[in-house]
Amino acid sequence: MGDSSSSSPSTIEVPHFAKHSIELLSSKVSGKVLGCSNQWFAPCENLINPNPPVWKEGLYVDTGKWYDGWETARHNPTFDWAILKIGIPGLLNGVEIDTQYFTGNYPPFASLEVLSLNTDPDLSDLLDDKLWFEILPKVSLGPGRKHYFPVQENDKRWTHVRFKIYPDGGVARLRLYGKALPDWSLILPHELIDLAAIQYGGVVIGCSDMYFGSKDNIIMPGRSINMGDGWETKRRRGPGYDWLVIRLGEVGLVKKLEIDTNWFKGNFPTSCSVDTCYFPLDTNDRTLPPDTTVWREILPNTKLKGHQQHYYVHELVNTDSPATHIRLNIYPDGGVSRFRVLCYRADKAVPTPPIV
Repeated sequence: MGDSSSSSPSTIEVPHFAKHSIELLSSKVSGKVLGCSNQWFAPCENLINPNPPVWKEGLYVDTGKWYDGWETARHNPTFDWAILKIGIPGLLNGVEIDTQYFTGNYPPFASLEVLSLNTDPDLSDLLDDKLWFEILPKVSLGPGRKHYFPVQENDKRWTHVRFKIYPDGGVARLRLYGKALPDWSLILPHELIDLAAIQYGGVVIGCSDMYFGSKDNIIMPGRSINMGDGWETKRRRGPGYDWLVIRLGEVGLVKKLEIDTNWFKGNFPTSCSVDTCYFPLDTNDRTLPPDTTVWREILPNTKLKGHQQHYYVHELVNTDSPATHIRLNIYPDGGVSRFRVLCYRADKAVPTPPIV
């Protein structure tokens, strides 16, 4: 590929589905590329990079100009495709196709197909066209910008996606927005499950501040990879404290907490406390419970240490009442990388041995 002038991101209104749904496909939530038809100029794995695409002026590699995206060879008579495993299986509300920095080499059209499987197939098992259901018919794309498309309404739990570009070219990122649909048949009735986790339907619906690190990081899979992969507030110069509220994926009975300050060594909170409430809402509702809601303290104000996992079981109180929301309070400010809320599902809870 020849070099081209970089394009700065254009201002495009972000639709409701992208602002009020979770992203299901990126590598941050365990999305995976299973294979593609061609990746001559740039690898397909870039499609699911959770970070925004970047431009590197004048950088060339063996195959041509370096691009931060997926780019195929020229002169395809039909189309190119990529098959990906969705990181968080669930309902799909909409798609984002980003052609940022692909200005003379973007594909003019794209489409999207999905399927739902309870197995973990290889690429060779997914090449039959009859398996796939088209959820986004062929749409037009333009150069160097994000494109948002709502998808056909459906109630299925999708696990895989086939992304087609016509006839060839480059796409920086592919995002799938929707709602997690865990396979609860895999969870035993007496099994503790992290109902705050994004993969089990947890959603961070509000916080006091997230100046240095996004609130959504706190419920992501795995431990944080660096200090930027956590929730961090600015320095508080007056009275008060910071807080964050999570709507649990299911109504639960909280039995164990983990508060991880991984990578926060000089900027961890001095202490924290945790409250829960019961305020059932539509699962698509991201509004905070009203000010009149009664919150129950389940973890009294407790000292924290930097760069450490903290576990709480016997310290917890008031855990016999079902909870729909949980609030983490940090004093006075700082950073927390992950917050795990291990629960019994309220409608499945049964007597179990003591938790250790």
